Amino acid sequence: QERIDGKERRSAQARLRIPIFIKLTALSIILIFLVVFTISFSILNRQKKQFIGQLINLGESTVHIAASNAPDKLLGGEDLALFQLVNDIAQNDQVMYALITDKKDIIRAHSTIEEVNKSYSPPKNIIFVKETNNVKVSFFVHGGEEILFFETPITYQKFNLGKVFLAISQKKILQNIHNAKIFIMILTVIIIILGILLSLGISRYFSTPIMNLRESTEALGRGDFDHRIRIKRNDELGDLGLAFNKMAEDLALKEKIRDSFGRYVAPEIVNLILANPDNLWMKGSEVEATVLFVDIRGFTTLSENKEPENIVEMLNDYFTRVTDVVIKHGGHINKFVGDEAMAVFGTPVPNPQHAEAAVRAALDIQEEIARLDQEKKMKDVTIQVGIGINSGVMVAG
Repeated sequence: QERIDGKERRSAQARLRIPIFIKLTALSIILIFLVVFTISFSILNRQKKQFIGQLINLGESTVHIAASNAPDKLLGGEDLALFQLVNDIAQNDQVMYALITDKKDIIRAHSTIEEVNKSYSPPKNIIFVKETNNVKVSFFVHGGEEILFFETPITYQKFNLGKVFLAISQKKILQNIHNAKIFIMILTVIIIILGILLSLGISRYFSTPIMNLRESTEALGRGDFDHRIRIKRNDELGDLGLAFNKMAEDLALKEKIRDSFGRYVAPEIVNLILANPDNLWMKGSEVEATVLFVDIRGFTTLSENKEPENIVEMLNDYFTRVTDVVIKHGGHINKFVGDEAMAVFGTPVPNPQHAEAAVRAALDIQEEIARLDQEKKMKDVTIQVGIGINSGVMVAG
């Protein structure tokens, strides 16, 4: 399982690593762009339809007015009046041209006077759009421009006298739409730049505590249980920081307990206690184990003639050496009583060789006491110890 986890870690490290704040920033930019683009496209498309609709209404009303004013002029042969009529219509800057034909399709009036008296022919590639109120609406492309084309008959008492034709350019509308697109693009760029700055700020606001949490986790991994994460925020990340600090405090306390226990019991026992604090081994039960007793011979007489400070220093050195030897051989100190130490082997961590371990510990204790005596920390004092070992069934817990 460790080998698989190692492969997964190496695979994760090999993949492209993108910080969270960059991901959030990129996501914000994409969302801003999509929202602005969608709204802008919808508005521009709607405006274009509205403008074209207004042009169509303008064209329809214009040809209706011309058709209603032209019959008497056609019947009376008033070409100048007809020219004045189409010329007035052509004054609108969106009108490309206007013309009136008679029933023989001869141009009787045209906004371009050179076209008068010529035979009328419709524009090339004209496409029919619709017909409303006796007005045909079509469009064609001329010189790269989209042209709306209107046609309506001129009648007098149900007699067909001719037709009115009107061509209106969409250039101005499309130019306005184009300008609006440029404006929206500039506005979009500004919004995206502001969005980037805002997203960076928000992303850093959320990612910084995560980075601090990662650094704090690494510190705990190095054994720095006094490290605390500083997240002063009243939100979920703040709660996470408080929970992390509480965990660090618990780990620090656990480590202190481990260190304290480790002075008197073997590491295996410490781990067992910390891993299973509520286990049944805490309760009394019969076990096969060995108990070792060790005390200083003549301690009462020895202590009567020496300074208390010297006695305490000697006892500390003596108990430290005994404890180290006991732990070395897998036992633990059960208690200290005066100058006596009681050590247990084989429980709570089972050890089939508990008796042998106790005997080896006793031999090492003798060597340590002899070494302590040779150091002569207390002049004119020879330390001798008595060691007793008892092995068998006992109640432990």
